[in-house]
Amino acid sequence: MLSNRRKAQLIIVTTFLLGVIIGASGQYLVALQSAIKPTNPFEEMARLVGFTEDQRTNIKRILNETTLQYQDLRTKQCPQFKVIQDASRQRIRDLLTPEQQALYDQWNREQDAKREQKDQKAREEAAKDAK
Repeated sequence: MLSNRRKAQLIIVTTFLLGVIIGASGQYLVALQSAIKPTNPFEEMARLVGFTEDQRTNIKRILNETTLQYQDLRTKQCPQFKVIQDASRQRIRDLLTPEQQALYDQWNREQDAKREQKDQKAREEAAKDAK
């Protein structure tokens, strides 16, 4: 017969092992599912609808032209967004200590740089594909 202490240890070890098994199974299923799904929304749409090569080419051109139009619109509206963004950032800064403000400002600069790189890459790809 097991003592109460041994029973408690057995329950803890069993619970831990079940957690490891369930966690590993979940990770495996997520990895398997993401490997099956296309990572590109266009590719998912193309697979679902069954585009021909000619359709793929024309649809990509249309989507890239649309992306350029969105970017033009975004550029025109950018000053208005910038005013709102700057006001929001200032309100947040007003709540922070000087040390926190410096860190917050650095974080914002990094985020702005990442966003600009992403936008520049998207503009280049859309312009290249639109030709």
